[in-house]
Amino acid sequence: MQQPEVINVLKKDLNFTDQAIEKLKQFINLVLKENKRHNLIAKSTESQIWARHVLDSAQLVKFIDFNVNSMADLGTGAGFPGLVLEIFNKNKAFHV
Repeated sequence: MQQPEVINVLKKDLNFTDQAIEKLKQFINLVLKENKRHNLIAKSTESQIWARHVLDSAQLVKFIDFNVNSMADLGTGAGFPGLVLEIFNKNKAFHV
């Protein structure tokens, strides 16, 4: 599944806003740029970053109560899934 297909799922099935999608694009660009210097994600998964990392992380929004104050994501590595969840989050009192 490539970027356009994943974005479609994010919007239609998981209710990501256009603003959140733009933030995800910026985040992915940073991850891929920094991955050249630091091993943030496996090189073999760079071409699948939208499906392998973004969508896998984003699916968690179905199971999280964003009305609570916080959630801990220990050992996120390159920021997955914590940053994807924070980008989705609309409750400014909720912190990942």
